[in-house]
Amino acid sequence: MYILGKSQGFFDFRRFFDSSTSKLFCSFLFASVLCNVEAGRPNFVVFIVDDLGIGDIGCFGNDTIKTPNIDSIASQGVRLNHNLAPYSMCTPSRAATLTGRYAVRSGFAAGPGDVRVISELAMSGGLPANEITLAEILRDDGYRTGLIGKWHLGLNCENNNDSCHNPINAGFQEYYGLPFTNVGGICTRPEDGARAVKKSQEKARNRIIATLLLAIGLYSLGIVSAKSALIFALVFSIIFSLPPLILKMVISRMECPLMRDFNIVEQPVVIENLTVRFTEEAKSFVRRNKEHPFLLFMCYIKVHTSLFTSPKFKGHSVHGNYGDNVEEMDWSVGEIISSLRDENLLTNTMVYFTSDHGPHLEETMDTGEYCGGWRGNYTGGKGQSWEGGIRVPTAVMWKDKLPEGITINEPTNTMDIFTTMTKLAGSSVPEDRLIDGKDIFPLLKQEESVSPHEFMFHYCGSSIHAVRYRPRDGNITWKAHFVTPIWSPGKQECEREDIVCGCFGDHVVQHDPPLLYDITNDPYESNPLETGDYKDVILKMKEATKRHKLGVKPVPSQLSYPHNVWRSSLQPCCNFPYCTCVENS
Repeated sequence: MYILGKSQGFFDFRRFFDSSTSKLFCSFLFASVLCNVEAGRPNFVVFIVDDLGIGDIGCFGNDTIKTPNIDSIASQGVRLNHNLAPYSMCTPSRAATLTGRYAVRSGFAAGPGDVRVISELAMSGGLPANEITLAEILRDDGYRTGLIGKWHLGLNCENNNDSCHNPINAGFQEYYGLPFTNVGGICTRPEDGARAVKKSQEKARNRIIATLLLAIGLYSLGIVSAKSALIFALVFSIIFSLPPLILKMVISRMECPLMRDFNIVEQPVVIENLTVRFTEEAKSFVRRNKEHPFLLFMCYIKVHTSLFTSPKFKGHSVHGNYGDNVEEMDWSVGEIISSLRDENLLTNTMVYFTSDHGPHLEETMDTGEYCGGWRGNYTGGKGQSWEGGIRVPTAVMWKDKLPEGITINEPTNTMDIFTTMTKLAGSSVPEDRLIDGKDIFPLLKQEESVSPHEFMFHYCGSSIHAVRYRPRDGNITWKAHFVTPIWSPGKQECEREDIVCGCFGDHVVQHDPPLLYDITNDPYESNPLETGDYKDVILKMKEATKRHKLGVKPVPSQLSYPHNVWRSSLQPCCNFPYCTCVENS
């Protein structure tokens, strides 16, 4: 007897029955449901790039960085010119994409003083177990599910190998990637230098200077002798500075393990050829699962810094290291789509390409050279609710099912893949919770001409900074900014210790009345309207915001104490005490 297991998918009856037996078997009600479910359901491949700007891609206006494979998705499908990331930073955006719900609903809405993303691998915060992901729904309905690349939604809860937040526990049957993220050099080998270590060195230097000044002050006031002041300065400089620095240097080697399912296979990860390895794994996933409907999330750790490329792509672009990274990522997209074509799967596969949010404008190299992406003519960037932080390059292709070469300017959201793909798979959208993602398939097919979203809410931490309103008639979408970040003079970026704009207090400006834009005709947010002429529009946006807030239930925060605090007991290690291993080829 064969059992249809929850995580194993539907049993392949074709291997055990000839065609005549199968037809007879499928004539019975229960069996026919099984056969029909297995046959004809589409595959889904979702490409999510990290920190990619809307101005980085050819089909969105870049004429110097070469992205022929991504451009091909748009030319053979639909270009979503007004697609929004669910949030302007990594962790909340990814949580919302997987659950179809604003990140505030799952505890990923930082309050004042909180870091807005999961900031350490060894912390207990992560995607709550009671959230239902797209991968869980499709897995339970017979799909094979896999995630390759960046996760950034937590790992451990109680000890360093419980993997409570592992993607395998969130509906993915196969996982190969980084549980954390590629942060400012941490994922590079120690000899390459990590930005986190450099910052620790700077902090150590500042502590030493402060200790010396204090010792001099004590001596000058006659409180201690010169000898005592010297001993004080020496002892407390060591206590306050060296242990944190040494600890950070050690931890930097441990923050980026490469995992396969529940196992660490490499630590620290060798990053130079990682895109090639991820690409080969994706192609292998397609080959292994071609007899079943499947969901593949390909989550690049590019083009987040540290920037890295395989030798083949060094110097490949006219835009230096960043351009090389974009072009290698585009190559990877092409390789995976080619594997779908080789397996004759393109006509039954929806391909969705996007970025998790806009480019990081504050990101610079030690030399001062900017190394983030390009927002095009849009305003703002990562961490902001201006269009440059949330409007992302998005294209959808499904051969023979979607029109080719069209552009849709109606507002959509990456959260929409949850509801859209669930329905296309013949599965049920959860009814026990609010789902914010909409079914955009009728819009993609041009059967509908108006976005299913009437309102969208753009969060900065737990604060709603902006609201988007698409009336059910006419062709204008409105956007109101209630709060905006305080930029550095002459720039559209912020100078803060956490290198992104803040959401609260003296980091922001409140606007009452709000800054109002006709975002359809002024997508670059250049000309705020006279709000006195649009009182009804603003009133509707305020009322919608109030209703939305009433529908947000309090949940435990994953980004505040005690969840977003580094704990040594949660630090994963492949072979204690060395925490060093290399993946077998």
